[in-house]
Parts: sequence; C-alpha cells; structure tokens
Amino acid sequence: MKILDAENVFSEVPKFKEPRIVGNWVLWLEQRPHEKGRTTALIRPWRNKAAVPQELTPYPIDLRTKFHGYGGAPLTAIKNGSDLFLTWIDNSDNCLWMRSWSFGTLDEKSSSFKLIPKSDSIRLSKKNNYVLAGGVIDLEKNIWIGLMEANEGDHIVSFSLTRSDQNPEFIYSSDCFLGYLALNSKHNNLAWIEWKKKSMPWDSNELKLAKLNKNRNILNTYIFNNEYLNVSRQVSFFNPMWSEKGDLFVAEDSNGWWNITQIIIDDNNKSVVVSQNKWAIESDVAFPQWTLGMSSFSCVGEKVIGTFVQKGIWYLALFLQNGSIQIIEQPFCDFSGICADQNRLVAITSSPIISEGIFEMDLLDKSWDHTPASSVCIDPKEISIGESFWFEGSNEQNVHAWYYQPLNGPIPPPLLVKSHSGPTGMASCGLDLEIQFWTSRGWAVLDVNYGGSTGFGREYRDRLRGNWGVVDVIDCTKAAESLISLGKVDKDCIAIIGSSASGLTALGCLASTDIFHIAACKYAVTDLISMKNSTHRFEAFYLDYLIGDIESDYEKYIKRSPCNNVNNIHVPLILFHGLKDKVIFSEQSSALKDELLKRNIPVKLNLFEHEGHGFKSGKTKVDVLKRTEQFFREYLNI
Repeated sequence: MKILDAENVFSEVPKFKEPRIVGNWVLWLEQRPHEKGRTTALIRPWRNKAAVPQELTPYPIDLRTKFHGYGGAPLTAIKNGSDLFLTWIDNSDNCLWMRSWSFGTLDEKSSSFKLIPKSDSIRLSKKNNYVLAGGVIDLEKNIWIGLMEANEGDHIVSFSLTRSDQNPEFIYSSDCFLGYLALNSKHNNLAWIEWKKKSMPWDSNELKLAKLNKNRNILNTYIFNNEYLNVSRQVSFFNPMWSEKGDLFVAEDSNGWWNITQIIIDDNNKSVVVSQNKWAIESDVAFPQWTLGMSSFSCVGEKVIGTFVQKGIWYLALFLQNGSIQIIEQPFCDFSGICADQNRLVAITSSPIISEGIFEMDLLDKSWDHTPASSVCIDPKEISIGESFWFEGSNEQNVHAWYYQPLNGPIPPPLLVKSHSGPTGMASCGLDLEIQFWTSRGWAVLDVNYGGSTGFGREYRDRLRGNWGVVDVIDCTKAAESLISLGKVDKDCIAIIGSSASGLTALGCLASTDIFHIAACKYAVTDLISMKNSTHRFEAFYLDYLIGDIESDYEKYIKRSPCNNVNNIHVPLILFHGLKDKVIFSEQSSALKDELLKRNIPVKLNLFEHEGHGFKSGKTKVDVLKRTEQFFREYLNI
C-alpha cells in the first residue's frame, strides 16, 4: 500500500465554503492554506467542470469576519438582470465592500468565460471598532442589511449600496446575540435567531420574525420560543429560510431532534400558523451554530431540499408538502452549505472514498457532478473506510465512533484515538486524508463521538451538560478499552490526539488512566479558570453549561483542569501552539511542558510565530503532522 505523505494531506488543498447558486452560475468561498489562510470568492458556470473558475476577489482581499470570534458569512451575492452584485467583509479593515460585474453572454459548454467588472470596489462602511457579517442584499431599497457586533451587543444595520464610508443605519439592537438573517423583500419580512448571553445557540435560542415598513424599520415582531411552542424544555432554532411563496422554514428541536418546521404568515389576517412535526424524524437537520453562513436545507418552490443525519451518516432528501421525506440516492455521506435555486442544488460533500468538494445536482433528473478540492488521487482500494462502532461508554450508555482499520502493518496494530473539538461538534465518515495518513502507516484510528456530540439528538448532546472533562474522557477511554477487549489493537501502543477542547479531553485521558502511552495536543485547553476569565463574549458562559457556575462549582474547575493534574501524566507528550492565539494563550502549553520536564517526562513544545487558534498555514499543518508521527515512532519504538 502506498504511504500517504503529509504534503498530500494538507499543503496545497483549499477549503471550500458557503457555496451558492446565482442564476446560471455557481459561486463559492475558497480558503487557501498556501496563502496563509486567505479566503477568496470564485465563480464558474453551473456544472461546467471544465471551466477555470474566475477569482472575483484577488489578493490582497481576504474574505473573513470576526463576528462572535468565529466569523462566517463574509460574502453576499445577488443577480440583478445581467449583473452580479457582491458585498464582502475584508479581514484587513473589517469594512463592508461592494463591487458589480456584468455576466455578459454565457456559452454554458465553453470552458472560457469572463465576468466584466462594471465598477471599482467601493468601501461602503467607515473604519470603526465594530464587526460586520451575515448580510442580505435588498435590491428594492438598494441596501445591504446585516449583523453588527459592537459595544457588547449585537445589531441589525443597513448600508446603502451607492455611497462610500457610511455610518450604519440601525434597524434593531439587542444586548443578546443575533445570527442568521433571512429577508423576504417581497413581503417585507425579516427573520433572525436571537439568544441570551448565558446560552449557546444550540442550547437555547429564539426565532424572531419582524414586519418591516417601506423604510425598512420594524413595525412588529413575532417571537417563537419554547413557550410559544408550548414545551417545557429549551428549544434551539437554526437556518430560517423563506420559500418563494413567502412561508418560513426553520429547524428546531422541540421534540428532541432538530426537525424542519413550517411557519405560514398571513399578512391580511395578521395570523401565523406553525406546522410542527410535519416531517417528524429521529434525526438532526442542523449543525451547532459555531459560525454564521452554515446551511442544512434550502427551498425549491414549495419543497424543501435538505440533509439529515442518522447514526453518524448524512442523507440528502426532499421534504414534500404531504409530509413525506424522499431520500435522494447518491454516494455522499457528509453535507454542508446546502443551497438550491430553480431545481438546482449545490453543496459541499464528501464520501468515504471521495474527498470534500463542490457537489452540483439537477433536482429534476438527479444527475450530478462533484469537483474535489484536493488534486490528490487515492486508489479506493488503498482507502480505509470508517466502520460505525458502538460501545458502552459513561453511565453504561451507548456511544458512537468511527473505526478505521489499517490496510497494512503489524497485527494487532497500534491505535490512534481522536475526538472532535468544540466540544459541541461531530465526527463524520467523509474521506479525511489526515486519518488516511495514519492508516497508510499501519495505524488503526478511532474517531469518537463522545457523549455531548451533535447529530444524535438533544439527549445525547446534553450528556456533556456539567460533565465536560468527565463524560468525554470516560467515553474515549472506554472506546480504546472496547477495541483492546475485541483484540483489534495492540494494547501496548495506544495514542491519543486532541486540539483545543479535545486537547482537554486527551490530557484528561492521560491523567486518569494508564491505557494511553503517548499523546499529541494542539492549542489544548489546560486551565479552565483562565479560560473562564479570558474567553471572548460568545463563549463567556459556555463553561457554565459544560462545567457549572464558577462560584458554586469552583472545585470542578480546579479538578478538571489538566494543569492541576500534570503529576498524573506519565507518558510522552508533544504540544503545538500558535503565539498569536487569543483563545487559549500559548503560556498554557509552556507551563504544561515545564511541569513535565521537572519529572523528566519526555515532552516537546512547538511554537508557531504567525499562527493563532486553529492553524491556517498549510506549511504549519504539514509540519505538525510530520512531527507528531516522528514523535510517536521515536517513543513507541515502531
């Protein structure tokens, strides 16, 4: 079997994000590791894979927002006749910019095309200390409506598309959090998600629906929450989306699963009809809202096209008005960025043997194309396909993981346990070249969806409530123990890796059990007290959910912080951290290293001058993977 090089895993592979259909064109964002993570917008004719995409926002433009710390939704695109209008937030100045192009005459079969700029880029907003994102364009009023974070609050604001260096016009303000604007300009309706400071959006939020007057000021507002839906549990809404008819569709989890709900607004009778459980299914049709710009479903006429997850696998389906769900057969199992228009669908997808890329489907005949982000071609026979693996975890509850067998190497093989970050997140089974890096070298890999992961319903997600550093640690430990008891792996060669939140999980495993023999952590959480006192606004109360109130549960913060359990770590550890990290300061990794050195525990710390929280540079990612593998080989003697 061919060994997969680290350079093939990371170096030049861009990350596709937020695809959309604009007329006869498909447009997407592309984050480029070889340009230090710069994000740009590209466009090409619909389903014309032979066409070389045109870059609309060339260097040095960098499409990125800092909204709520994690960003998302920096770009808005709309077609107006034969013209394309783009607005974007540039990372260099945090300002809102606009430019227009002419589509001209398109030969859909030609590989050659060029959009002609109609104007120079215009900076619509003044430089200031606010952050913008998540916009929509209202062509009727010729304005951009979007979200602004400033002065410890969130706002809905507007800017004219015809003037430069403006101050924002305020439409709505809140000292809470706002996200996911959806505008129905035909009926003058605006929807958004809002949640309180002490909540995370996937835990508890509200859907708000406002009627706008001709000047785009709010006349009245409907509020949808657990009280409106007459349920006692907290409810989370996601991805409000307007149909052509003017109905609002949204995912909400009042029944314990993120399912799609339809809201019908009758402007004449001023009535609202909510159709819950129309498509009731024990599956999630949503993602945890860490960033703006995510989408799990879209409207096609009176139908909804969307993705739902069952037992870790994502399916594509049509949600029909008669309440039926029609699964669309296709080979992909991981979906994001769903967008549809005029019976055309675009999304970001991957399968166990096809790497992540742009997926385009004709919803009439179900034909499709897929354009992978990576040019690396791997023989399907040399790919380890994840097997769904259930085991008994914490509190004797069933826990899910993906198990990847090595295709060569020693029997039984060494095992690498990994867990997703967040900690509210999910491990999926789409092709992950980093996992294949290890399986091509004879390692088995176990990717754990510990209790608290998304994609398995509210009850599974809430297993981590008050239990971070306990449930996740036990689940990862028991996952490894299960494979050992089945004779699938070498009990003397068990490694664990983690990053950020899952770094705390990995370090917790080292400190609480002797099953693991080595570990690697990137920008790991090691000091919960420090994290609580220094984290940004979006996550200011996240630890209240994960651990508890810091005053009444102070001892839990102390007990579960890896920095206070260093004396229980007895195995080699390699650490990686960016010196520009503003979420978890690099001093935490340095302190951990110093304490381990005092006891002569093998430890290495690698610091990266130009990296922050979540490495962006392809060169850095390659370096981290190589150093991790070398460290494991050195100390495990394999």
